Amino acid sequence: MDDKKEILVLGSGVSGLSTGILLLKKGYSVMIWAKDLPPNTTSNKAAAVWYPYLCYPREKAIPWARTTFEYIQKEIMDNPKSGCIIRTVTEMFDKQQPEPWWKDGFPGKVERPTNEELPEGYVDGYRIKSIVIDTSLYMDYLMETFKSLGGQVIQKEIKDIKEALQEYDVVVNCTGLGSRELFNDDKIYPVRGQMIKIKPTGFDEVVVDDEGPNNLCLAVPRVNDIMLGGTAQVNDWNTEVDSKDTEEILRKIKLIAPELKDVEIVSESVGLRPAREAIRLEAEKFDDKTVIHNYGHGGAGFTLGWGCAQDTVELVDKALSSL
Repeated sequence: MDDKKEILVLGSGVSGLSTGILLLKKGYSVMIWAKDLPPNTTSNKAAAVWYPYLCYPREKAIPWARTTFEYIQKEIMDNPKSGCIIRTVTEMFDKQQPEPWWKDGFPGKVERPTNEELPEGYVDGYRIKSIVIDTSLYMDYLMETFKSLGGQVIQKEIKDIKEALQEYDVVVNCTGLGSRELFNDDKIYPVRGQMIKIKPTGFDEVVVDDEGPNNLCLAVPRVNDIMLGGTAQVNDWNTEVDSKDTEEILRKIKLIAPELKDVEIVSESVGLRPAREAIRLEAEKFDDKTVIHNYGHGGAGFTLGWGCAQDTVELVDKALSSL
């Protein structure tokens, strides 16, 4: 290992690339090894909106979410290549709701839509001005940023962590569901999400039903298209499009966004969210080597990405200082 502080990152989804970028900005030399590269990562398939979803523990997710929102606002929003745009996001409910658990993680104002503003069958909601992250642009933006800062990438799958630790003293693990086999972690499991991409219609607000009568259902207008979803099928490893799920998505979307009753489908896709009872962000020792884990973000990889990346860099600093 030479004097340039060399770090290996495993995985090139949103977590791997965000962490790699912050490590490079801190002065490290960074190599990524990844089985899949953009546009073929799980992250590419997400209809990404800053909105904490399916992530635990909540008390840690709140500061990570806030850090991420503020980082995107300050460092990324102004670049049109990033695919980040501001949209009104409304989550709707069929019962009255308390304040959202993630309120302190959001630097803006949380409003409540009126009954007149909600579709039939809904009585309450949360409404915020949030960030839509168009993954068809954002993942390429992250990769270009990573490379422009001097990061290197090799498409490579490893079956044994020893392979990485033979070459590097500190390895950052952002393999998501890959950690199930690579680190024998049976606490991480897939939550299957099927999405439909449609041509833009002029509809420009994000609408979500996660707990109401049409859950899970969402519409996410991006830069050049609209993503419709979805499903949240626990422990389902099927990555093939299911025509029954497509029918259900189209049926439900008409109920929460009647403006989308006639749509032109561009494509369909399936992504497996890497869910876990608690996000794993910690150091693990392997003799005199260290692996820093950063995975298990569920449906909130884009919402927590920069916050988790910052904490990961701090753990890398600590690991190297003890060598």
